[in-house]
Amino acid sequence: MKVSGAAFKTLDEITPSDRPETGGKAFNCARLKQAGFPVPDGIVVPADATDEEIARLRDHPWFEHSDRTPSVSPSARRESGELRGLADAPEAAGEREARFAVRSSGLDEDSEGHSFAGIHETRLNVTLAGLREAVAVCRQSAGVEQALAYRRAQQLPAASLRIAVLIQRMIAAATSGVAFTVNPVKGENELVINASWGLGDALVGGTVEPDEFTVSKRDGAITSSRLGAKGGADSGTAALTPAQIAELADLLRRIEQHYGAPQDVEWCHDGRQFWIVQSRPVTTRFEKGVRPLFGSTHDIEWTRANLAEVFPDQMSPQALTAYIDLLNEAERRFMGKLLAPYEELGPMVKAFHGRAYFNLTQLRRVCALTGGAAADFMRSMGHNDEIQPADEIAAWPPLGQLLPILPDFLSVAVKQLRAPRLFARHQQRTSAVIARLSGADPRALDDADVWAVIDWWRLLAPEYAEIVLVLAAVMVHEVALKKICDQVGFPYERLVLPQLAAGERSVSTQQALDLVGLAEVARHEPAVVRYLLGDAGEYRDYRTALRGTAFLEALDRFLDRYGHRGPYESDWALPRYREEPASLLFAIRSHLGASAPVDLEALAARQAREAEEAWHAFEAALGRWQRLTLLPRVRMTVRRLKWQYVRREECRSDLTRVIAHLRAWHLALADRFVARGWLDRANDYFLLHLEEVGAVIEDPGSAPQLRDIAGRRAADLEAQRGLRLPLLMRESELPRLLHRADAIAAGDEVQLLGLCVSPGCVEGEVVVMRDPGEFARMKRGAILVAPATDPAWTPLFTLAAGVIVEVGGMLSHASTIAREYGLPALANVKHATEVLKDGERIRLDATGGRVYRIRN
Repeated sequence: MKVSGAAFKTLDEITPSDRPETGGKAFNCARLKQAGFPVPDGIVVPADATDEEIARLRDHPWFEHSDRTPSVSPSARRESGELRGLADAPEAAGEREARFAVRSSGLDEDSEGHSFAGIHETRLNVTLAGLREAVAVCRQSAGVEQALAYRRAQQLPAASLRIAVLIQRMIAAATSGVAFTVNPVKGENELVINASWGLGDALVGGTVEPDEFTVSKRDGAITSSRLGAKGGADSGTAALTPAQIAELADLLRRIEQHYGAPQDVEWCHDGRQFWIVQSRPVTTRFEKGVRPLFGSTHDIEWTRANLAEVFPDQMSPQALTAYIDLLNEAERRFMGKLLAPYEELGPMVKAFHGRAYFNLTQLRRVCALTGGAAADFMRSMGHNDEIQPADEIAAWPPLGQLLPILPDFLSVAVKQLRAPRLFARHQQRTSAVIARLSGADPRALDDADVWAVIDWWRLLAPEYAEIVLVLAAVMVHEVALKKICDQVGFPYERLVLPQLAAGERSVSTQQALDLVGLAEVARHEPAVVRYLLGDAGEYRDYRTALRGTAFLEALDRFLDRYGHRGPYESDWALPRYREEPASLLFAIRSHLGASAPVDLEALAARQAREAEEAWHAFEAALGRWQRLTLLPRVRMTVRRLKWQYVRREECRSDLTRVIAHLRAWHLALADRFVARGWLDRANDYFLLHLEEVGAVIEDPGSAPQLRDIAGRRAADLEAQRGLRLPLLMRESELPRLLHRADAIAAGDEVQLLGLCVSPGCVEGEVVVMRDPGEFARMKRGAILVAPATDPAWTPLFTLAAGVIVEVGGMLSHASTIAREYGLPALANVKHATEVLKDGERIRLDATGGRVYRIRN
């Protein structure tokens, strides 16, 4: 045995890096003990300990200091009335040999959503001689039917069956119990304490009825009490005195503050003091409509409302895993302690069946810590129908919870104020990054040099993404404007939407306008018109056919500016417009068939006029004093909101430009992997995770496994292709929601509702498209209906008369382009791509937030 402690570690020696092998229970006890909470001393048998090491466990130096069990004299216990129920405790007749509590500590136990309470084995009052057997019993309990059934119900992998074991000094408990720092039934922010005589195993096992005390967190008052049938002659006497309840309540509040989230705590009292033997996140499901304290949900809420617009329904595994790592690191750097530790509330981004989701539970916590209302960001994500009345309440947290996160809160606020300076730095950095990526030909470098550049960008990306997070935080401005508009009695949309549409164009809208300009260039060259109208839509020979034309020169200038973009451009596994411009040429062809070209100058003039009229109407609604105080503030906030919308699109374009250059470096490796016989196709390279690419470059001897890895990932993608994942879910609900995914009926609704993101009203024929690759189906003057859109859809916007998307808010691509291009648009129209059918006529009243189906 490694007496140095390499195999076994005491609670004082455990670090966060030990969490994967010590399990949730042991890690939480270590965390509490190291923070100064009264946790019985202990030692951990890690999950990877061998039988030979366990056979020598009792020789560990820790046991030399554990030869006597902590105890208290019978007289002291009698004075407090707590000797009842201790007849079987080994210390009742005086101090005897050391006794231990031996508890299982599953690797996925006591985590958010997976408590395993009462599932795995615990042995109490174990002697030194019985230690080895008790450890074996705990380790074996991972495979009993009760544990396996729990794992099946929680969708946990079989690979998590290994178990660590926590050995602690046995406490001679006079009173024991469990407590919750949030009401597990009502979700109310109060303490609930259960208590009974003696050891807590009977209480946890449900064989006794405990006393129950409810305590106010605000002033410590006992708001309700109920004595249970605890057993024994004195079962009618409370197991805890009022003074002890106050002492325990203070301890529970401090534990919750330490974790930053409500806790389920097991405790005991030895006649002199309280001991904490376990703490884990609350895992009780609250009633719908009750707003619990942030983070107090039995499993995490996830949303893909934002990511569904940015990422394709299925990304390449390489890009997906890289983005998850990038975003989690970037969010942690940006938010700091505003985010709870991952072991408590999970990461900010996670993939389910190949789709990326944001952690809504973490976002709720951020909102609660910063005094915001959850309803605001729920609306911004399009989850209006999930908002509960309690979500509308905005309140600052207690000072004790606010102080630890104050530096990070101020850091985020300062970054918002410094956004223009951060954006300028971002532009300089983008130029430097592109200069490095374009300064060498990756095909002329060896593998190690190519990988060094890719790895350099991978490490830089989280810092690079900071400006994106800063610019995406427009909600604070939107909420402020909405409050002022409500105060004045003026519609928010009537004031703000015209301002966002007028003035400076975003880079994505300018792309659409420049595409229309290309169509006008083509219109003046008959040879170009003949080619574009005569091709079937593939345009594979466009360079040969259009050589020497002014249109081809103009197209090349367009591609110099926008050629880095393309369908689902976030995924570097997919080609760019420069590689495959067919969708651009098809959009140009469609404009050539129009009798009247788009009058861009008239559009800009109309938008400027509508913006000015909105300002005049708003000003007319103000009183004299409000014009002096509110109006300047509103104008400044609107300008800042417009600036952030425009700069956000520019940052996104910059990131895509970097990715387009980086794609060339990846393709260089992909071609080599195929040439060496490591992979069958260049696209298989993007089935590999970046860590796997780096590993095979460092050790080419591992290359034979790449083909099998790519084959498994391709099979996984195919199996997941037909899945319809929800936009909003609790993690535990996913299996049920997946099962129902194909049962969504097309419906026969006459009217659909949505969020107005660009006002106006239009009638037209519907074209339902789920992928911009279907561009050849688009008709000029049709109303485009899509799940979501990214800049790849921009050419189609130039053909549409209106836009309807299933997801997206005011910040979405569809909203920005539709507003600036003057198209009526609705977002968050649930199941629009299934309810609406190709060819049917509808009336899109975006201003009123409705879609009317026109029946024949």
